Amino acid sequence: WLQKSEGSSVCDVACGTGQLILTYLDLIGFDKARKLISDGKIYLYDFDKTALLICKTTIAKIYGLDIIKSINIIHGDFLDSNINLPNDCKVIANPPYAKMSEISKNWKQTDVVLDTNEYYSAFMEKIFEGAKSAVIITPYSFISANRFYSLREKMSNLGKGFIVSFDNVPGNIFYGKKHGIFNSNTSNAVRAAVTVFSKSDTKKGFKISPLIRFKTEERKRLLNAYELETTLPLDYQVVSEKQTKFEKIEKDLVGVFKAWKDKSKYLLKDLLSKDETKYLISMPNTCRYFTTASKRKLNRSGQFSLYFKNERDFNFIYCLINSSFAYWWWRVYDGGINYPINILKSIPIPLNLLTKEDDAFFEEMSKKLQAKEDQYIITKLNAGRVQENIKFPKEDRDKINKKILSILGFDLDGRVFNKVHSNTFFDD
Repeated sequence: WLQKSEGSSVCDVACGTGQLILTYLDLIGFDKARKLISDGKIYLYDFDKTALLICKTTIAKIYGLDIIKSINIIHGDFLDSNINLPNDCKVIANPPYAKMSEISKNWKQTDVVLDTNEYYSAFMEKIFEGAKSAVIITPYSFISANRFYSLREKMSNLGKGFIVSFDNVPGNIFYGKKHGIFNSNTSNAVRAAVTVFSKSDTKKGFKISPLIRFKTEERKRLLNAYELETTLPLDYQVVSEKQTKFEKIEKDLVGVFKAWKDKSKYLLKDLLSKDETKYLISMPNTCRYFTTASKRKLNRSGQFSLYFKNERDFNFIYCLINSSFAYWWWRVYDGGINYPINILKSIPIPLNLLTKEDDAFFEEMSKKLQAKEDQYIITKLNAGRVQENIKFPKEDRDKINKKILSILGFDLDGRVFNKVHSNTFFDD
């Protein structure tokens, strides 16, 4: 992606010991790499002087000690207002990912810096502003988390591109150490995103992949430009006050998602009772592969107690949470470890579309699942405590999916959501 990006100079921001820039130089070949270096077109930025020296020396040992002085070294705080990118440059970066302990008076006091309080998002903003193009590896949290709205809006205004995000990082995309080569943190479980950016005055917005989950043995096959780009929908998303988040939607389900949002008159929060009622749904707030609704409080830590005003609302929501739809909503807007309550409450509810026949279906299905909750109890030991959950048969989930799809106007099999739940990327 960097090779195809525009820019006569190549900058590695937060280069560390140079894994990214060394990989890029190897990719373009010895002769092109040596010319790029000797022409003074390589710029290395880092706060760690030792890491910079290692990076510079490694490049020189490979491509010639005679051109070592042509490598541009910028030692210091990249966010400092006195440190800038060169004109007509493309950037590759894996910025530091940590909360800011304080905001330096030497930084530009932008909304992104003040709102997010994260180093990586501040680095992204400065790169987007100064570069012609960029490929940046970061945590994926900026895609939808509320506090990153100003970053999403800024990058949407500055140009175009795409973002590929990963549910897991087998083999460590981040390679363990990010705060300098002597940091004690040797492994990371941060969910990653790769942002490919190109500055443009005419074309705006980003194509957003769904949250990609894959097995370790699929890593080598998956992590190439062609395979990853096949996940991207056709439409560019532009973040504004009207759409405040990027949405991570499977490209063949974009129409379903849009119809679900547009046709639903209610949100889940509209149906909740402020008082305790007999219509209780308990839902675990962790959901690795599915969401669960139970008629009783489960023997576990971490669960929501949702009370409803009437049986009709209860039946539909009970079925919805036990379908793929509630899980999918979480994957589109989060997909981390826990299910945030504000995202749960924002789920679109198409009660306005239900017929008497639909009501009868959800009443029957709700009673059927409630009757066999105890039959499908599963347990997991976490921190020395047994955690209860319920795993209903997939066939029940697919039946509910098919019914909700038909209500939204789609004649589709409920198994179209299999990929949303799958822990593999490839079908074969």
